[in-house]
Amino acid sequence: MERNITINGTKYPFKEGDTILAVAERNNIKIPVLCYLKDIAETGSCRMCLVEVEGVPQPVASCSAFATDGMVVYTETEEVKKHRLKALEFILLKHPLKCGICENAEDCILRELARDMGISEVSDIQEEEKSPLHNWNMLSYDVDACVLCMRCVNVCRDVAGCDAIDVVARGSSAHVEPVNNPLNCDFCGICVDSCPVGAIKDNPFTESLKVWELSYINTTCSFCPVGCNINYGVAQNQIHRTRLSCGHYICSKGRYGFKFLESSKRIKSPLIKKDGEFIKADWHKAMDEIYQNINKAGFENTLIVAGGWLSNEEIFSYKMLAEKTGMMFLTEAEIYFGNFARKFKEKFGHFESVGNLKEVESSDVIFVIGADFARENVGIKWSVMKAIRKNDAKVITIGLQRYDYDEKTFLSLLADYADFAGKFDKIEHSDKSVYIALRKQIENNKKISIIVGNEYFCGEKHQEAVLAFADFIGKEKLSAFIAAHDKLNYTGSLYAGGNTMEEVIKANPKAVFALAVNPSKGKDEALLKIIEQADFYATPDMFLTGSVNNADVVLPVKSVLEIDGTTISLDGRLMHINKVVQGPVNAKSNLEIASIIGDYCRKKIETDVKKVKELC
Repeated sequence: MERNITINGTKYPFKEGDTILAVAERNNIKIPVLCYLKDIAETGSCRMCLVEVEGVPQPVASCSAFATDGMVVYTETEEVKKHRLKALEFILLKHPLKCGICENAEDCILRELARDMGISEVSDIQEEEKSPLHNWNMLSYDVDACVLCMRCVNVCRDVAGCDAIDVVARGSSAHVEPVNNPLNCDFCGICVDSCPVGAIKDNPFTESLKVWELSYINTTCSFCPVGCNINYGVAQNQIHRTRLSCGHYICSKGRYGFKFLESSKRIKSPLIKKDGEFIKADWHKAMDEIYQNINKAGFENTLIVAGGWLSNEEIFSYKMLAEKTGMMFLTEAEIYFGNFARKFKEKFGHFESVGNLKEVESSDVIFVIGADFARENVGIKWSVMKAIRKNDAKVITIGLQRYDYDEKTFLSLLADYADFAGKFDKIEHSDKSVYIALRKQIENNKKISIIVGNEYFCGEKHQEAVLAFADFIGKEKLSAFIAAHDKLNYTGSLYAGGNTMEEVIKANPKAVFALAVNPSKGKDEALLKIIEQADFYATPDMFLTGSVNNADVVLPVKSVLEIDGTTISLDGRLMHINKVVQGPVNAKSNLEIASIIGDYCRKKIETDVKKVKELC
């Protein structure tokens, strides 16, 4: 039976658990808000969303009042407007509208509310003693600007799962403060985006430019494969700040990671190694050096390695180049996930994850296996936190360490010596009470998700064990199975295919051309060994770090923030990467470099064909 609520004379259906505000938002009825954030625990502290309800003597906060069948609501009565105005005036005692001297003036929800209610900026500005900014490492807090709406506290608790800040003291002394000093959190900056008045600021942006001096470019974040939308604030071809976009939160990588573009150590011209030292060269000389050494080694003895940060267009261009010339082609995804990915595809029919993060959010039980979200994919952690908050999900972690969100989990198990398979076996067969309890969780719940991370892939010898564990859970209960890798486009890389690591080791290539990959000891140590044994090694890169120092030729390359392209998210969505800034004058994209090498090879092939014809 359909239940209805009447708002301003019109009936609207609602679902169990809907607030008055939720029904109004769904039907484009504007109710002013300040402390409210969608999907976050409602506090009703600002009193801006007050509405009148028939039969109730005083206006109620629509963000926290639940809709009931037959309820009659009015959102714009004179009584409601009077109470909202009083609430706003009380807030403005703490935060006067001195917008003319405020760097956040054009990015302030409070100012917009005041304008809508007919309150203008304070004109007689008087100098007064100002409290110093509180330094929270990457963040700053302005106690004078704070209106104590609790948004930052609530979003840190309910979304980030950090509980890193809270309101302390009372009355006029109340302010927000880190729970631990110094601030200990993910530094995702969600609190910055959630603050309606700019009281919490990004330190890298403070004293930089004013918000109205920036042009914003919307794109997909390129720092992991979760696929969050992000806004880059740009001025004079330089990124100054980042903000959330389209309701997507962003993590510390997306928020602060762009600073590498400005490094003075960035490679600005092609480098050729002579007598153990890098000598600057022009592009023609560097590309000629690369081609001559590839030709010397032989195409069939040359290996192209495609890293996980490449776009689809770049990956498949090099894959085609390898196929046309007979070179070997290896992806970084093959090095990390090759054998597991093929078994995964054999089981599920595709390389991307089963289900998506929405399925995780609606799960009853979530197994997090060897995934350190703070290092790999904070975006996935947010979905797990949402499942705990909204769905009372039972989260079970199996890892090499305790994680920062362990206090919110149902159970945390340590996989000693990376023996995850042993833990799965105990969950399935052990008579110990803890494992019996886990079996009951699997038996008694209908929606179960598995998230597997780098600790598992780098440590577990029998990687197919987690697939067997998925069988134990049962296909009908498995809502999502997510491989939480940390590279932007591993999914696209897996679809590109190419040679296996075993085939490359056996072939023992004499020349290696590696893109967007810098192998070191560990999981990709076998690739490092291949490079060290090769007679020639070239790579496009931005910095002389790690194995790049051992290259014979290094080419200056554009970053993923300086190109257009597409990637595939971990759950199979095609994502578009928009160019945010122009790359350095002498740098080229990996796609442009592929075209240049292809042109060299085409001319060589044409010359060889011509010689054969002449001999005939």
